[in-house]
Amino acid sequence: MAADIELLFTGLAASADKFLFGTSTVAVVRTGRELIVFDTGPYACRPILQGRLRRAGIDPAEVTKVVLSHLHWDHAANADLFAAADVLVHTRELEAADRTIGRDWAIPEYTVRALRRLRLRPVSTEIELAPDLRIVELPGHTPGSIGLLVGDKLLAGDAVGSAREAATRQPGAYAGGEEDALASLDKALAISGIIYPGHDRPFRVGPPIGHISDYELKIRLFSDPSGHDEELHFGAAAAKSFATWPGN
Repeated sequence: MAADIELLFTGLAASADKFLFGTSTVAVVRTGRELIVFDTGPYACRPILQGRLRRAGIDPAEVTKVVLSHLHWDHAANADLFAAADVLVHTRELEAADRTIGRDWAIPEYTVRALRRLRLRPVSTEIELAPDLRIVELPGHTPGSIGLLVGDKLLAGDAVGSAREAATRQPGAYAGGEEDALASLDKALAISGIIYPGHDRPFRVGPPIGHISDYELKIRLFSDPSGHDEELHFGAAAAKSFATWPGN
């Protein structure tokens, strides 16, 4: 049976001036004897993640591998839910985390400590986990960013943060270097037909670049302690809609 991608969380392409959303893509890949989780989301989403695993019929103890695209707080904080799994992280990512522990706000100290107690399996090169299932190196956003290529579908982490980054050919934040970030963005676009970005809906590489699913977002504001909450609704105006960004 060919491997396929099942989303537990779809990354959110949004920002706010009051807080960080931290909603990143979390996915499951089932193939043969392997049950793989790609990224684990932020700690604040832990109870929701556990609920979505249950609804998907997934026992965390049966997950065989966890692939962490990088070690930022919004992608790696729940790896310890999968104590029986091999946790795959690039060696450059681990080395960078050890160098900056306690000084990098994006990598909490507890994340690194927790990883060291798990079945950590550092990877130092691109490797094939199964037929049509390959870990690819995508440095730039962080020194050891990696993705998981499933056939022609790429779970990219923040090497491709959103469809806008792909359409404008402008990578987002790059702690691992701008030149590497741009090279990894180009590589991701070259090797895949569909990309699951770190903070956005999946999209076709095209041309043209276009999302493959719709979206709806509700934000509730507890603005009046004695009255009604304020609720904002956002959604795509048309099925599989996508704005054409300048320069696309």
